[in-house]
Amino acid sequence: MARRHNIDGRPTIAQIARIAGVSVPTVSKVLNGRADVSLPTREKVERIIEEYGFVRNRAARALRKGKTGLVDLLLPRLDDEYYLPILEGVAQVLREAGLRLVLTATDYKPEEEVRWITTVTDHSTDGILVVLPSERAIEQLERSGLPFVLIHNQGGLQATAPSVRITSWEGGFVATTYLLRLGHQRIAYIGKTSPARDAIERIAGYRAALDAAGLPLMPELECDGDFTEASGYQATLRLLELPEPPTAIFAGNDRQAAGVYRALHERGLVVPEQMSVVGFDNLPYTEIMNPPLTTIHAPRLELGRTAATMLLRLINGEQLEMPRVVLPTHLVERQSCSPPRQQQE
Repeated sequence: MARRHNIDGRPTIAQIARIAGVSVPTVSKVLNGRADVSLPTREKVERIIEEYGFVRNRAARALRKGKTGLVDLLLPRLDDEYYLPILEGVAQVLREAGLRLVLTATDYKPEEEVRWITTVTDHSTDGILVVLPSERAIEQLERSGLPFVLIHNQGGLQATAPSVRITSWEGGFVATTYLLRLGHQRIAYIGKTSPARDAIERIAGYRAALDAAGLPLMPELECDGDFTEASGYQATLRLLELPEPPTAIFAGNDRQAAGVYRALHERGLVVPEQMSVVGFDNLPYTEIMNPPLTTIHAPRLELGRTAATMLLRLINGEQLEMPRVVLPTHLVERQSCSPPRQQQE
């Protein structure tokens, strides 16, 4: 059989993946005899492995040749349920590639990010993944010369760095449009003061949906919030003190939505009959809130898997066809929203 790709010596797992048109983890699954690969894909990968003379169980050694076999993941916190699926996605891909994961919590401190990155620039790691990086951290990464990928890139001057993020603007637009279609016109947003790029995009999507519906922006309905339960609680109490409170609240994230629920419960207001509520992220507990929360799903497992797969390619000296990946969000409709009360009567 004539070979269509020129490869010097025996190929790496990443080269086999590129030739087969599949992911590195898929090739790793075939090499390790995993059952969760379709038969046509398995046969295609095995045919290419045989054609190019790949030796089974060489995948990890090929990737690690001249490397440490370690990858660093910097997370803001280890006790935050939002980051756990990202961690699991990264761990899955690295485990399949035979690499070990080094985990560090930075506690949202840019100086801690920079300090840790500085400690690994002696090439004691093969690559770095950073969740919610500061601009200082990105600058340090670019100076280090090490392969890196950002998760939830916060933008700034380093916006061209390899990154994976979600469609927060579209999520904000979809959440607000959903409430508008139910008949709500006084829709509040909580989370205006969070500096994260995702938060900025969510309120921009909220404003765009109101504008598309021909409704004016009402500053009194755009509330401060730092994406914590406490800020959702305090903002809701302030909203309820308005001469004309909103009929619906887009909470910006699920934590703030939990605070919204607590404030409404204390004031004796029932969701959704007296207030509709939408969150963002689709954290596990939203399914058991009372009532279950309508929210925007953030594909956190896919964030981790995609970022880790990109990093493996960079470690292997390959170029990324798409250095900036944006994963879609979508609405998860549950029981926390209904038409405004005046329409129900």
